[in-house]
Amino acid sequence: MPAPAMKVELGLDLGGNDPFAFRLDDAVKGVLDNTDFTLGGTKLFDISSRLVSVAIRRGKSQALDRIDAGIATITVDNFDRLFDPLYEDGLYYGQLIPRREVVISSKGYPVFNGFIDDFDIQYEPGKKSVVSIAVSDAFSVLANSSLDEVVPPSELSGARIERVLDLPEVSWPLERREIDPGNTLMLDSVVNEGTGTLSYLQLVETSEFGTIFISREGNVVFRERNSVPNVIDVVFANTTVDPLLTAVPFIDVNIVYGSENLYNRIFLENDEAIPEEGFAEDLDSQALYGVRAYDKSGLLVQNATDLQFLSDYLLERFKQPQYRFETVTVSLDNISAEQQNLVLDLEIGDIVQVKFLPSEVPPAIEQYCRVIGINNSWDNNSKNITFSLERLDFAIFILDDAVLGVLDDDRLAYE
Repeated sequence: MPAPAMKVELGLDLGGNDPFAFRLDDAVKGVLDNTDFTLGGTKLFDISSRLVSVAIRRGKSQALDRIDAGIATITVDNFDRLFDPLYEDGLYYGQLIPRREVVISSKGYPVFNGFIDDFDIQYEPGKKSVVSIAVSDAFSVLANSSLDEVVPPSELSGARIERVLDLPEVSWPLERREIDPGNTLMLDSVVNEGTGTLSYLQLVETSEFGTIFISREGNVVFRERNSVPNVIDVVFANTTVDPLLTAVPFIDVNIVYGSENLYNRIFLENDEAIPEEGFAEDLDSQALYGVRAYDKSGLLVQNATDLQFLSDYLLERFKQPQYRFETVTVSLDNISAEQQNLVLDLEIGDIVQVKFLPSEVPPAIEQYCRVIGINNSWDNNSKNITFSLERLDFAIFILDDAVLGVLDDDRLAYE
């Protein structure tokens, strides 16, 4: 089935040039209480008819990485200078400026929400021109803001994130948050004036060993460690699967086996004047692979017991090299409408299965994985989505769940 179209909208305030603006005394546009022609203000304008390509990158590629700002590059046809910020006769003149909102969707599913950073205008012979619009998500806004001095109380990690988002210098909207309570008590240490907002939020994230990111809709999302995941009945596969699950064929899969996520000496330290510490190591792993250290200091974890539990957890999870699916790529042109819907609805943190039969030589390799990154590549020739994956050796048990509710499956978890 042909891939669904990508819809790109820009948030603009065209004033009197808005073709859908209310016009006093106009027989059509001046009817009171109508919903088609409204008073001025910023509206979303669809520019999809001008699209040449769209590339989007969100999330991360390694389990212990932090998630940075998601980015999108939107290339549009500029043959008539419509997207040239200096062209005064253009409909969008005066509105093609940084920080305008951009909303990208497909088949009604949100794909990306962010803000314009800059325009790259290319003119070529033969009246050909394209403009590349660079966009980043709300992490870029938080990264460019800083905090006044704050003295927070001891509180759970989710409450600490809510407190930061509530501060006047941040003032993040309540309706644009999805914040878990958290499992770890944060220190009541002073947050110095000038501390970067995003860097502090990511310090809380690391102290919890949870995940913070910007959702497809543009919300700040904080997931505590071992939060109940969204388990999707999707299997990325090149062979037969359980008929109760939905098989989605892939065009590429990347498998790695090595030391990218190998750590056999864990040392964690908090931000006290006399720090609390957590330490764990595996001598057998060190003898086989050499010492691979993971050290973190300055954490906000209040209790020494929590630091030790975290150290033990990380050691158990990463003391052996992993044979894992790193990425899987799906072509939206080669799957059904139902499969397209399932793929477009996947979000960071969702759990999927990958089943791969290498070179048609059994047995197939099967793993449950967590989605940690989503990259979109759309142009006239191909429309692909690549998912970065984290292998789930340790996953929480979910009662009555068809995937994670199976008894005697040797699953471990850290509370």
